[in-house]
Amino acid sequence: MMIINLNTSIEAQAADAAAAKTSRIRRRPGHWTQDTHNNNKDEVMASTKGKKNTTTRRRRRPVANKNKKQQQKMIHQQHHHCDDDSSSASTASTASASLSSSDLSSCQEDQENITNLNKQSIKNKRTQQRKSSSANNTNKKSKQPRRKHKKTSSPPSSPKEIQIPKELTPQEKSQYVALDAEMVGVGPHGQHSRLARITLANYDGECIYDTLVQVLETVTDYRTFVSGITPQDLEEGGSAIPFEECRSQVLELITDKIVIGHGLKNDFRVLGVTHPWYFTRDTAKYEPFMKVDPTGEKDFIPKKLKVLAKDKLGLVIQEDGVPHCPLEDAVAALELYKKHRTKWEKAMSYKMERTKAITMC
Repeated sequence: MMIINLNTSIEAQAADAAAAKTSRIRRRPGHWTQDTHNNNKDEVMASTKGKKNTTTRRRRRPVANKNKKQQQKMIHQQHHHCDDDSSSASTASTASASLSSSDLSSCQEDQENITNLNKQSIKNKRTQQRKSSSANNTNKKSKQPRRKHKKTSSPPSSPKEIQIPKELTPQEKSQYVALDAEMVGVGPHGQHSRLARITLANYDGECIYDTLVQVLETVTDYRTFVSGITPQDLEEGGSAIPFEECRSQVLELITDKIVIGHGLKNDFRVLGVTHPWYFTRDTAKYEPFMKVDPTGEKDFIPKKLKVLAKDKLGLVIQEDGVPHCPLEDAVAALELYKKHRTKWEKAMSYKMERTKAITMC
């Protein structure tokens, strides 16, 4: 009795396995299943007869990795082996009905091993993906900030040479003359200036010429608070000399010489002389000594001599309430030039070269 039941159960299982093998259905989208393809083949052929082929193209399978292909191949071989065993068992059962329970149990164990292998491979793959993702995250977090390139320490540069203006020879010093003149006013309200005193100094600041000058016109403003000239200084029979004599003497001293002063344009005008611009060093016209015009009419306007002497030299001249001293003013302008002589002469040489190039063109 037990043998009959075992055979029937074996036959039933073998039949089920064969049915499962033949009824494998591919459930990918865009494909027909095996059953529907067999059942509806005639209907589809009839409906599509005389029409263009409108079936959708099959999607291509994504390219799998080599490892995945090998795993699927092994699983497929194992399934095929199991199926072959089951089919051979069914044929043997129908022929002789002598299949034992140990063969059935071995087939079941093979199937269980296959499923376990599949589960284990999937589990291993997931764990490997988790580990790789966690490793990437830790690498991102532990990524150190980019180090700044340290500047290579260059060898210490040699200190710049300080250009000390060379001391002039006596012959070179003789080419410089500092000049300052004091004036009085004539005409209505003393608005016109006339020469009343003139002083010249050499490069060492020593006075080489100082004289009072007679004024032929009636003086309407002596400007004593500025010039220090009084009516007694210009009286006839005093120490004042005639204007023409003074003019000729001054011309002898300044001809072919570099004249230094502040506001030399006014001094030359009251003397009635002209002097070449390249032989003139006027502290009122030197741009580094000038200031911006607040009215905007001009770009720069000159500063007062006492302001320049205070700012550049630390000298106090032309004090309020005290008349100006022409020698003191001439020496102040001379010291300003001597302090900036190197740059000043470079600027003058550039101007002379430009003027020469323009005249030659």
